[in-house]
Amino acid sequence: MKVALLVIDMQNRFQAVLNDAQIIPRVVKVMQACHDKCIPIFLTQHHDPEPDSIICKFWKPIHIESDDWQLIPEIENAVVQEKDVIIAEKIRYNAFYQTPLKKNLLARKVDTVAIVGCETNLCCESTARAANDNNFSVLFLKDGNASSTKEFHDATVKSMEYGFGKTPTCQEFIKML
Repeated sequence: MKVALLVIDMQNRFQAVLNDAQIIPRVVKVMQACHDKCIPIFLTQHHDPEPDSIICKFWKPIHIESDDWQLIPEIENAVVQEKDVIIAEKIRYNAFYQTPLKKNLLARKVDTVAIVGCETNLCCESTARAANDNNFSVLFLKDGNASSTKEFHDATVKSMEYGFGKTPTCQEFIKML
């Protein structure tokens, strides 16, 4: 198994959701463990360049370079600039959509993605499904993803377990490395 960590949209816009779910310290530990084991890390930053996009019918747009668009400080501080890849082109829930993510994963011979971030049932789930569609195995870290409600989070975890990937905890994932 050649794994990469995908850190999805841990941006200032979602700070309250991330705080409520209390995932930030666990995600930072996972990032540190991946750095220690030379596991590639890809971080996404969502933005909405098209004000008439379907996503903007549900959410207030996130503008590139705005405070909402910035990574939360704890994640920004955990980034190793020389190693980690930031995918700032993300414009849909799915991190593979019109981004260099797949190309970067294949260039590193990755066959498995571990997913953490926000929101569980939107960008994280869509990215996990797209990873599966692109023939990557999925590890969806169940206590490393955050959603605005427990019900949304739990439904996604059940869906992942049913047909898209495995759902280890962050600590279980670290032990796998």
